[in-house]
Amino acid sequence: MDQWQGLLAQCARGMGFNRGRKRAAYALAGVGIFWAVGLLGGLRILHTAASPMTILVLLYVMLAIVALSLVIAAAAVAELGRQTAERRRR
Repeated sequence: MDQWQGLLAQCARGMGFNRGRKRAAYALAGVGIFWAVGLLGGLRILHTAASPMTILVLLYVMLAIVALSLVIAAAAVAELGRQTAERRRR
């Protein structure tokens, strides 16, 4: 478990979340908005695709974006948790 926390902390530092709570909170809000739009009909873009190859490419792009959003959300939550724990120690 410590390895995952270390990896998420390293991702958070790499994305610049360690510069303040606002960046991590904005990233988490952005991921939430992305998922809300996706749940409310963001997949409609696949119905307008002309060919099966276009649909396949769009699905791979969406898969990459979903995976990236999960990493960003996990790193933001880890950074917010770390900063909260640091504040409580003071």
